[in-house]
Amino acid sequence: MYEPQVIHRAKEAGVPTPTIFMVDVTEANIIMEFVDGKQVKQVLNDLSPEERLRLSRHIGTLIGRLHKNGIIHGDLTTSNMILTPYGKVVFVDFGLSERSTELETRGVDLHLMKRAFQSTHYRHAKECFEAVVEGYAEVVGEEEAKNVLEKIREIERRGRYVSER
Repeated sequence: MYEPQVIHRAKEAGVPTPTIFMVDVTEANIIMEFVDGKQVKQVLNDLSPEERLRLSRHIGTLIGRLHKNGIIHGDLTTSNMILTPYGKVVFVDFGLSERSTELETRGVDLHLMKRAFQSTHYRHAKECFEAVVEGYAEVVGEEEAKNVLEKIREIERRGRYVSER
């Protein structure tokens, strides 16, 4: 099983994840902590502008920690982030994750986050993604963040339905 190992590595990188209690390899089951809270998807649109940007920036720092430690989440959406009653963001569902430091995989990971904002939080997508990138750059550095942003633009140009190529 791969997911429990990635969850453990993410925790070591300083990204809150559920605690794993048991892994049953024969039954392919992972017994883990239930994280009390709401999906960021459920609350982001209802926050004040200041809180929304603060939360988005914080999410960016957590993504930066993952990427800096060679962890690609694989399904970065606001559905896979739980905001606890204490204001902590917990990343969940590492089922599509992988170990990589490639610019391409980091770009794809963040591109999915951008698309999640555009589809679910369309009124705030631009400002939220910019705040994510700010937090991300704090962790990985300005130059590396710039490289990933350029890779995202390249990925977007590959898309099927883009207005500018």
